[in-house]
Amino acid sequence: MNTMGEHSDFRRSDRDGSRPETDEAEPFAVAQSLQEIAHDRGRICKKRGCVVCAPLVEARREKKKQRREKARARRHSQGQPCGQSSCAVDVCVAARDAPAPPAPSRGSGPSASEPQVDPDQMLRRQAERHRVDLPCGSEDCPAKICVEGFAKERTRRHRAGRACRAASCDNAICVSGAAKR
Repeated sequence: MNTMGEHSDFRRSDRDGSRPETDEAEPFAVAQSLQEIAHDRGRICKKRGCVVCAPLVEARREKKKQRREKARARRHSQGQPCGQSSCAVDVCVAARDAPAPPAPSRGSGPSASEPQVDPDQMLRRQAERHRVDLPCGSEDCPAKICVEGFAKERTRRHRAGRACRAASCDNAICVSGAAKR
């Protein structure tokens, strides 16, 4: 009866140190063959500064430059700014000189960018978070985990120098933020 060590199909594992010695030049040879394959196919190889690939790289840059120019011309023809800071077209100059749109505030009034929150959906979310023992995020929730969670969040935001979400906070950052609303 043959044991596994005597069997002709048995292969030794790599862990026992009987691994055949690898040629040190093998990684270089693999990289060289990949470079040759790329060159044979008319592609750009991975070697930086390759003289064989230089014309291909330059052609790629030219195509990219042409695409950018076409995109700029298309935007100008539509009356839109191209976004380039040095463009002298009237539309672009006017867009650069125009004041920036105001950032959406987190005040009490709803804005067009903020989605409307359904009160029933909000209550369902809070109930789901309570069910899995997570704070719901509401300032006036009587659950102990929510009170502690809101206090931790408030402290974390104050340490980071940001206003908290508490309606009645006397911290200087929160007071100045409430005055801006």
